[in-house]
Parts: sequence; structure tokens; C-alpha cells
Amino acid sequence: MNVTASVQTKGNKYYIVLNWKSIDGKRKQKWVGTGLEVKGNNKRKAEQKRIEILQEWKDKITCNENEIMFSDFLILWLEETKYSISETTYYTYLTTVKNSICPFFKNRKIKLCELKPYHIQEFYNQKMEKDKVTANTIYHFHANIHKALDYAVKTERIKTNPSDSVSLPKKEKHIADFYTAEELKLLLDGAKNTKLETIVLLASWFGLRRGEIIGLKWQHIDFDSNTLSIKGTVTDKGKSGSRKKNMKYQEKAKTSSSIRTFPMPEAASAYLKELKAKQEKWQKSPAFNAEFKDFVCIRPNGELIPLDYVTRNFPRLCEKCGLKRLKLHELRHTNISLLVDSGAAMKEVQEWAGHSSYSTTANVYAHVQSKSKIKLAENLANIIG
Repeated sequence: MNVTASVQTKGNKYYIVLNWKSIDGKRKQKWVGTGLEVKGNNKRKAEQKRIEILQEWKDKITCNENEIMFSDFLILWLEETKYSISETTYYTYLTTVKNSICPFFKNRKIKLCELKPYHIQEFYNQKMEKDKVTANTIYHFHANIHKALDYAVKTERIKTNPSDSVSLPKKEKHIADFYTAEELKLLLDGAKNTKLETIVLLASWFGLRRGEIIGLKWQHIDFDSNTLSIKGTVTDKGKSGSRKKNMKYQEKAKTSSSIRTFPMPEAASAYLKELKAKQEKWQKSPAFNAEFKDFVCIRPNGELIPLDYVTRNFPRLCEKCGLKRLKLHELRHTNISLLVDSGAAMKEVQEWAGHSSYSTTANVYAHVQSKSKIKLAENLANIIG
């Protein structure tokens, strides 16, 4: 809490005038008497009183101002910091905070100034024991709570961050699931002439993320040089309760590393040329929605294929093909795993996948790399054996 104090006179007395901005944004002021008279050479004593009163009232004002409930503060934190993060990140945080974190603390009526480490620990423990969330989900909750409380410390609403003293569960190492080359061929056969065909092919050929696939535009495909570039992404996080209404294209990728260009295999180039010609015929229909005509993944009526449609229907497609249910993102894992298995270096795979750090690639695909190393060892044994 930013509280200032100045020495003022009223009549024949010295006063200390405190000024601060309350949690609701209003300017506040308080006059505190010193008991010192102006006459009598008390100016130095008044200055000393100013220092003492400022410290005393700073603690008092901070405590009074932070009668705000912790659940309310979490929402306030998001509103005060929303312009320092991306819109997608803001709505992701908001959903987590409102739906998963706030209800627990609101029911217990815990104030920000009363929040203790054991309150947060109780929340994490209940989520794991009662709601059966994973350790990784707890880390997502903790990221939001810790950032909010760090902000409370920086804005002088509280003195220390109580989440610093909380014990977190052991993080589970994610082992990415994927299809073998034989299983992928079965999926590609099963996806032919379905609404997901283009999406499955792009994920399989290039290991693209869901938002990158739906966000792919024709202008980013160069048939002369046979290259495909990722320049943006589609998200469906937003104010509306409808994911379809929230869908929007962003002229930026997940990270700077996600902006990348791929060489197109001949099969991909041929398929996409045929698809483009087909879409040009669709555009002649009066019912065609021209808003998304620049996008690759559209329906015959011109509408962009929704992200949640892909999420819901891809696992069903896997089942129809007689395969284990996977998420679309695991086709990305399949693509990258096949590259590693074929002998691609991790640095090459990092650039292909658009990972911002080498460690991300190495950690996620270490299990595949170990299989590749076994093959190398066997090859070496054959050479020297």
C-alpha cells in the first residue's frame, strides 16, 4: 500500500496528513494530530512524528484495506493485470480462477490479509483427494495463486507471499502417447472423405498444433517453392460462453519459435492443390460464407471448423479406425516421434516442432530417443561384431 505523509499546520498545531489510494481506486486522506505546537521550535520534532506516524498508519491502513476476500482479490488481480498478458492467457486464467479456485476460498470466507499457507495447502489436498485432480493440475492452480499473491506483495496489500511456504506434490512426468507408423497409416485411411481429413493430414505431415492447423491460410502455402509456413493461430478463449463465438485468428503463434516454415512433400502439395480447387467451387454457392475463404480448414459452406469440434470428434475417429483413443495433439507427438525414430537430431526436431527450448524437446521425446539409441548400438555391434 503506497501511503505518503506530510507535515501540515492547522491553527497553532502540527498535523501529519496521510494520503493513499484505496483498493477500490479512491483517493483517501487522514489528518493525525501530533500534540506539538507550531511555536516553540517543534518543526524537527514534527518531522520525527511524521516518520513514526507514517509507519504506524501504513500497517493499520494496509490491514483495513485488505478486508477484501481472497476470492474477490483473485478476480481483482486479473482485472488489474489483464493488459500485461495476452487476451488468450487472461481468459485461460479467468476460467481457472473462477471455476476451480475461487469457490473453495469463497465458501470459507477467507480474507486476503488472513490467508495462511495452511489454507492453500488444504485447497490443494482437497483437490487431489476429493476431486482427483493430478499433480500437474495443482501446479496450474499454484501458478495462478502465486502470481496473484506476488502482485499483492508488490502493491503492498500484504507483506509476504503465503504460497511460498506451501508443499507441492511431486510433478508427474508426462509420457506422450502416439501411434506407430502402421497405426498412423490405418488412421489416414480411415480419415479419407471425413470432415477431419485435412486436419489429420496436416497434423500427421507436419506435427502442427490444433490452433496452427485451423489458423493456416492459403497465403501461407507457396506451391512454387513447395513450402508451408506457420504465421498465426486460432484460439477460442474469450468473453462469450460459446467457444464458437470466441473463435478468432491471431497474427502470431504460440511463441516466436512457433513461427516456422516446412518443406512440403509431394503428396501434401498435390492434396492441398486439389483442396484449393475444390474450395474455389464452393465459393460460387450463394450460401457460402466468405468470411473465412482465406483459410485452409473450412467446411463446404465456408465456415471455419471449430476447435472444439476437432477436440470432440478426433478420438471418435480413432475408435472407428479400430485404434486406441488419442487426442489430436498426440498426432503431433506421433509425427515428432517418427522423426526421432528415423534418426533426426534433437536440435532439428526442436526447430521442426517449434519448441522454444531444446530441453522441452529432449524431455518430452527422451523415451523415443532412447529407442533410437538402441538401434544405433545394434548397428554398431553389427559393424564391429
